[in-house]
Amino acid sequence: MSMLNSLSDLTLGEAIREYLRTVREGYAYGFWKIWQQFKKTSSYRSVQNYFWTLKEIGLIRFVRECKGKGNFRRRLYSITEGMEASEFWRDPLSELYPRAALGDKYYAMLEKGLKPKGGRRPKYART
Repeated sequence: MSMLNSLSDLTLGEAIREYLRTVREGYAYGFWKIWQQFKKTSSYRSVQNYFWTLKEIGLIRFVRECKGKGNFRRRLYSITEGMEASEFWRDPLSELYPRAALGDKYYAMLEKGLKPKGGRRPKYART
């Protein structure tokens, strides 16, 4: 499968997009089983959270439920029409939580009206 070769160079969001492009309707556990081949440290919970985030910002949509193994039901998702080329696939969390990119300490200082000491912002707080 050509999709498998291309996933290793992608972010998690971009890999989910490629997975859904390939299978048309997919579910978090099915993607996670493939993703584990490339990122063994990635947990199933983080993949579930990413699917939720992608749904919240409108990049994917819930399609239907079907029976899975045992008593579990699979929630199938597909890419929302017109969102295949969105820039938010690369970092969907920054779209959902734009302030998070600033970093906790830096953002707390900005809320108090203070400027951080030093000429440059910390590397993690650059936008």
